[in-house]
Amino acid sequence: MKNANSLCSKYCYYLIYIGLLTSLLTACSSTDMTDLEEYVAQIKKQENPRVDSIPDFGDIPSYFYEAQHLRDPFEPLIDNQKPTLLATGEGKQKEDCPSPEDSHRVRVGIELIPIDALQMVGTLETKDPQGHPTLWALVVSKSDGTIYRVKQGDYMGNNYGQIINISEEEIEIAEQVPDNEGCWRENLTKISLFSS
Repeated sequence: MKNANSLCSKYCYYLIYIGLLTSLLTACSSTDMTDLEEYVAQIKKQENPRVDSIPDFGDIPSYFYEAQHLRDPFEPLIDNQKPTLLATGEGKQKEDCPSPEDSHRVRVGIELIPIDALQMVGTLETKDPQGHPTLWALVVSKSDGTIYRVKQGDYMGNNYGQIINISEEEIEIAEQVPDNEGCWRENLTKISLFSS
């Protein structure tokens, strides 16, 4: 009997709960939508905004690009690969006006950088397959930090410089520098080991 009463009270609570929930849902579902209908009617009364038509574009006259007589924009204004007319000593005797022997050689990398923009930072010794040691110098570009490895006989610097000696402390370079008289003269330049 006790179980039947507790079961009945349990079901009574459920029934009361369901009844309250149903009444709440019924109260919220009002069928009065007059506000919404008025709003929709008000929107429908408004006129659409006027959009201007696309303007007519006239014909653009044709333009013929003729650049045969103009300078090529991809050619440098000054050719650093060839000596200038002043530097070749044109009009002087050949023996009186020496010029770099390899002036027509294509120069790349460290040969395009001025000597004063390079700094020696160390040396490195390697051995060839016959066991002969070769002393390399490590040179860094001050502008971009690129490190180059050079040995005796290599070219460096934009004045046709050739390395004639490398030691632990410095690099000796023989440069071909144009003088004021329209000739070339040899100039010995040294790059010392970087000391912080």
